Amino acid sequence: MTQKSPSIFKKSSDLAILTIISRVLGLVRESVTAAFLGTGALADAFAVAFTIPNVVRRLFADGVISSAFIPRFKGLLAENKRGEAAEFLSALFTIVSLVSFVFVAVAFVFSGGITAILAPTLEENAAAEAALLAKIMFPYVFFISLAALTQSVLNSSGIFRPSGASPIVFNIAFITAAFLIAPLTENPARALAVGVFAGGFLQLAIQLPFMAKTLFRFTFTSLKKAFANPNIAKSGKMVLAALFGTGAYQLNVLLTTNMANRAGEGVVSSLRFSARIEELVIGVFVVTLSTVILPELVENAKSRNFAKLTENLDSALKFVAFVSIPAVVFTLVNSTEMVRLLFGFGKFDEKSVGLTAFALDFRIAGLFFLALSRILNSFFYALEKTKLPVFAGLVSIAVNFITAYFLVDTLAGGGIALASSLASLAAAVILFAAVLKFFKGGSNFGKAVLYFAKISIISIVSVLPLFFLKSPVSAFFTSLFTSAKICELCSFSVSAAVFGLLFITISAVLKDETLAVVKGIFRK
Repeated sequence: MTQKSPSIFKKSSDLAILTIISRVLGLVRESVTAAFLGTGALADAFAVAFTIPNVVRRLFADGVISSAFIPRFKGLLAENKRGEAAEFLSALFTIVSLVSFVFVAVAFVFSGGITAILAPTLEENAAAEAALLAKIMFPYVFFISLAALTQSVLNSSGIFRPSGASPIVFNIAFITAAFLIAPLTENPARALAVGVFAGGFLQLAIQLPFMAKTLFRFTFTSLKKAFANPNIAKSGKMVLAALFGTGAYQLNVLLTTNMANRAGEGVVSSLRFSARIEELVIGVFVVTLSTVILPELVENAKSRNFAKLTENLDSALKFVAFVSIPAVVFTLVNSTEMVRLLFGFGKFDEKSVGLTAFALDFRIAGLFFLALSRILNSFFYALEKTKLPVFAGLVSIAVNFITAYFLVDTLAGGGIALASSLASLAAAVILFAAVLKFFKGGSNFGKAVLYFAKISIISIVSVLPLFFLKSPVSAFFTSLFTSAKICELCSFSVSAAVFGLLFITISAVLKDETLAVVKGIFRK
């Protein structure tokens, strides 16, 4: 790793800070949801209704628009074709507006049928509530699709702060709606749905002032002109890659929601809460890094600077391992304590804690492979090599569906979560093998596997003392405080501190290169 390699991490540091804030607020948001709804029938109805706009957002807004748009737009800017880039932007704006509006309109009309397909075993009142909640939340898709478009322009122009700020606005809107509107509605789930609607609108609104800095202006154009734009056609294969590459994980969510609903009351909502913990690491570090690294990789590929391309990818893979592997090991040992601390309020009782922790154990096992896939997808998008992400996505979907089908009867929510982890593993293996082949078994990436193993060993060694410390530490704080929540917070904090200190110390003794990069960022 050369001295220049930390550049992509330095660029992502400001975004990471904002993303950390947004993810913490996201956990607060889920804690509020847990307190208001628990994991009963109403919670399942809300989870099913929110699944639809959330998956569409990630599939089209975060997947198709971001992954398919940035390489083409960034390429035009690199070739100094700003006029052509502006025309492409207007064409895309027109198409995204039309497609998202039509989707919202159709989904609004058929919301009952859509929720029934996803959750056929919801009891009658919960099913009707799910359809109503979906109608309230569907416009979110329109707002967030346009927000994703403007965000892509900003990212391509080197402006990343709005990417981190917009989720903060969403979470604040959601939390505010919960407390202000819930007393005025028939049930709190409707207040949360209004929060989703308002949050989507504000996510778009916060992007617009920053667009002035890019000097790009986009307007509606005729549909004929929009679809005839040559860059729209050239982006077609990238759209397909995004649908089955980045979007494969979200398609898996839709395919398995139906199975989770059949597994019993509370399973759908417990899977949603467990996913929030996984997304904390994915969102703060991996999505942040992939947001910054994709334009970098595109620029490296366009300039044929394969040495820098290799260096950036190698650094990113090691950073992902350095962050996600310890997160997996620590969470597996502390899943129940983590769930109880984060969500154990109001209607979220010990049954809810058990359901969510059980799902979390199986879901978190695939975190590293999911993170690895995200970064490797960015690499292939940058090279405009779309067949591999498509193939990996298809395999991932197949593995997820087949394993979930066979595991749900015996493991319930845990089976759904395990299937998701196995799907992430399959995609990561395919993509990583393709990278090795692309670089003809280059030593850097061969050594990356050894690096993954090293970080795994360090993480396991660091977590071992917790098996002996958790009980006495918990007993100590129980003797000091009468509040159960304070005891839980103090005990968990001690466990995290011991694990983190040991991990960093061992890494420093071994002179880990990624630790040196991270320390360099914080010094600056």
